[in-house]
Amino acid sequence: MYVGLHAGGAWGSAAVTDISGGVTPGPFSYSPAGVFGGGTTGLNWQMGNLVAGVEGDLGFMDLAGAGTAPSSIPGLHQDLTLSSGFYGDATGRLGFAFGHTLLYGKGGFAAYNGQARQVTQNPGYVTTGTQIFTGWTIGGGIEQNVAGNMNVKLEYDHFDFGSQGGSQTSISDPPVGFVYTNSTKLTAEAVKIGIDWHLN
Repeated sequence: MYVGLHAGGAWGSAAVTDISGGVTPGPFSYSPAGVFGGGTTGLNWQMGNLVAGVEGDLGFMDLAGAGTAPSSIPGLHQDLTLSSGFYGDATGRLGFAFGHTLLYGKGGFAAYNGQARQVTQNPGYVTTGTQIFTGWTIGGGIEQNVAGNMNVKLEYDHFDFGSQGGSQTSISDPPVGFVYTNSTKLTAEAVKIGIDWHLN
């Protein structure tokens, strides 16, 4: 068993598609980016040079960004935003150890609770943002024992957080009460460094 800390940088793509009309469907893309960090825990089994394990990460990701989409009203536009939030993943790992070095790949479930919103400059609408993004991740890295039970690692990950829907509800423009829906697809690349302490 091991526990650890990690930190790094992430950059990605958010693509917004308008589903129920009102404006051009798109998709309209922008590029969120930021830093992230958190904690790690896992369990390894070693059989000769082969190492298999499970690992979980939980932390905060500043994967924030903004873009624009056209409005149905000339001279106005719609603001597209993605906020920072917590993220987590649960993955399996498989690697090859030689000496004090481990090369490994990993993959599994991933989630991000940053909220994507599409907000028109027209004041006659109420906006509802997305719920938690859920999807998958795959990546790999190199881990090195540096002293006793302490390891350091460098890792690259690809996240596909899937798609989540949002909406804008008309409160004054006809048809009043109509809900215009949208969908945001979110992917990200990440590079992180980490330090782990093995407990046995």
